[in-house]
Amino acid sequence: MPVSTGPADTAVVDIPFLIRGRIVEPGEDAVEFGGREGARFRTPNPIEYASQLTLVDPSEMRDLYETPVDHIIDFLVQLGPRLTLDENPMLYAAFRLALEAGELTEPVLRAVYDDFHYQFSRTRLDGMAEKTVGKAFLDGWVERGVPGRSLLRIRAVGTRNLHIIAGNVPITAALTIVRSALCKCDCLIKAPSNDPFTAAAIVRSMIDLDPEHPVTRHFAVAYWKGGDEAVERQVIRPSRIEKLTAWGGMASMVHIQKYLVPGIELIAMNPKLSISVVGHEALASTDAMGEAARGIAAMAGHMNQTACSSTRVVYVECSTDESDLERLEALGHAVYRAFADLPLSISTAPRRRDPELDGELGAVAIDEDYYRVIGDTSFGGVVVSLTAEEAVEFADRLTNRIVNLVPVPDIRRVVRWVNEETQTVGIYPERLRELLRDELALHGVQRTLPIDTHLRTDPPGSDPDQRIGIPHDGMEPMRRMVRWVLDESTDLR
Repeated sequence: MPVSTGPADTAVVDIPFLIRGRIVEPGEDAVEFGGREGARFRTPNPIEYASQLTLVDPSEMRDLYETPVDHIIDFLVQLGPRLTLDENPMLYAAFRLALEAGELTEPVLRAVYDDFHYQFSRTRLDGMAEKTVGKAFLDGWVERGVPGRSLLRIRAVGTRNLHIIAGNVPITAALTIVRSALCKCDCLIKAPSNDPFTAAAIVRSMIDLDPEHPVTRHFAVAYWKGGDEAVERQVIRPSRIEKLTAWGGMASMVHIQKYLVPGIELIAMNPKLSISVVGHEALASTDAMGEAARGIAAMAGHMNQTACSSTRVVYVECSTDESDLERLEALGHAVYRAFADLPLSISTAPRRRDPELDGELGAVAIDEDYYRVIGDTSFGGVVVSLTAEEAVEFADRLTNRIVNLVPVPDIRRVVRWVNEETQTVGIYPERLRELLRDELALHGVQRTLPIDTHLRTDPPGSDPDQRIGIPHDGMEPMRRMVRWVLDESTDLR
């Protein structure tokens, strides 16, 4: 159990290292760290345990290698009901710490933890294993070609993985654990400073369920300060890890490159930005404007604009004629009002103002020939550009539910402003999505969707399991986490 020391407003939370079923609590050599936005926590001294965090001998993975994936799913399904805030003190402590250390507000963050049960549901786990890698490939050698007439067999073999995860949305911890377990990987998770305890709380619950289970015995979770080369040079070696999955900002991704040598494959969850594209229909009537505004607010406000899929710039099919710009500004006011109507589980007013961004908004607000500014970083708002195709210079730093509406007379030119860093493009209306999706895909976009996706459920008759095992950031991470091994014979077997 975590231990708090000191007054409530300066409490320090003890977070153990978990090393393949072993629990290492902070002791006399404990090191204290701070979260990105606040909070204090202690862990065992990372340098003292760095050499123990990874698995030296891959032969020790045979127990997991020989465990049927259905048995792994059974274990994870048993774990799921234990991962609730009401029943699990460790997970609740992780929730409180993430609330203090991160940027999400309590209603939004609580909804994230309430979703954990779905991540560990049998339907989802079974679908992820089958649709991504394939159970048969995870459990044995699969003949290539006609059964009984093949000389070739293929197997997906779990590898030794290091996951440097992001903490902006704690679901990343649960997703990493599920993916690694289903792929039969030996997994070390480096926790992030803005969510330092969630991964450890899940794996500690796994230890409480069965410390000797092969899945439990192939997870390690630890925190060290990013960039600590004394720790990282002991951990990130081709003799100890084969795959490195890294989430993070540009500085973190550049830093990790120094450790990449032959034998270590990087699975890069690079920093992403997302946009929305809105057709001229949104300015044609009050109803259409309201519909588009609600969708834009949802795309920008989802996870309080902390997720990679959160919209920051909205390109609107619109001329710079005075009447069109007036309607564009009206759309901006409608988006501002729509923020207030979003469900609290999706979005709330931010926890704290962003003084630097407020300064930027104040600066552009002075120039009324080029911008209109609606709202501020204490609630949310809109910057309306009055010049065609001109987003604000600080567009990549928009946060706290602030979006920039940019007029684009020829909406097909939007492909000029996307690349492989553009994760998600929300589009309104449907005719525009079908018009643009191929060109957007060619220019690097990884996902296109209707802008109201976060506000609706799938229509009746659609496949309820269709979202299981879908690509992430333009790739299928689970297929990359395993090693695809080819076995060839000279006779039929």
